[in-house]
Amino acid sequence: MNVTSVPEEVQRLAEGFSGVLGVWSHSFTSGETLEWNAGEVFPAASAIKLPILYEVYRQAGEGRFRLADTRSVQAADVVPGSGVLKDLTPGVALSIRDLATLMIVVSDNTAANLLIDLVGIDAVNRSMRALGLGASVLEHKFFHAPPGAPPSRSTPADLGSLMMQIAGRALLTPAACEEMLVILRRQHYTDHITRRIAEYDGYLEAGVEPVITVASKSGSIRGTRNDVALVESPNCRYVIAMMSRDCKDRRFYIDNEAAVLLAEVSALVYQHFSTGRGRG
Repeated sequence: MNVTSVPEEVQRLAEGFSGVLGVWSHSFTSGETLEWNAGEVFPAASAIKLPILYEVYRQAGEGRFRLADTRSVQAADVVPGSGVLKDLTPGVALSIRDLATLMIVVSDNTAANLLIDLVGIDAVNRSMRALGLGASVLEHKFFHAPPGAPPSRSTPADLGSLMMQIAGRALLTPAACEEMLVILRRQHYTDHITRRIAEYDGYLEAGVEPVITVASKSGSIRGTRNDVALVESPNCRYVIAMMSRDCKDRRFYIDNEAAVLLAEVSALVYQHFSTGRGRG
């Protein structure tokens, strides 16, 4: 497989897809960037929680609050969808750091909304514009969209660039970037990235080092599957962002058409970068 064949293979997969696909990937090992519809705008779904996470750490770094400060989760705060706070007794108090962890590792919508209340929608969007990622827009809190409101949105290039800068410790402080990566590495929903990568093992016994580590944030709504990840192995280190929309398979299940497509694309990019074809 030569360098130009990766976009060609992505195109072949995209042509068989009922919706629209976008891909952006960058190798820290070789410096190569792969793109397919990378500037196309897609509904962000829960992938918008990556910009929220960044803004939480940015404001904490400015001293606006401490990550150890606590917030109480009241019944009025609870929203449906992913997460566990909706299933806990109202009144539970959690640190801002723990809310950020829940927002990422189990994509908790209630935790995300509490953090949006903390930092502000406008602040998230201003920060994205300041980073040159103006296509990434948080429109509203989760499950608080007014009728007819546009969805929160982004592009594969925006999400990939944000993850790349976090992974490169190029934002905020190196310690803040590392703490964000620690949280992102604990995300439970890695199937879009790892499902077709044979070397990945989702469970390791104590003391066993992983062959592949993934720091990621996925997002799913009907018609859309997204993921942005830092993938690290002994042979490669790269960021990949994949987004989709208008998929005719509207079901939430493991073999959703878009979910399978993203896994195929992820495996294709992993093979390219890990075998030396993308390492110059």
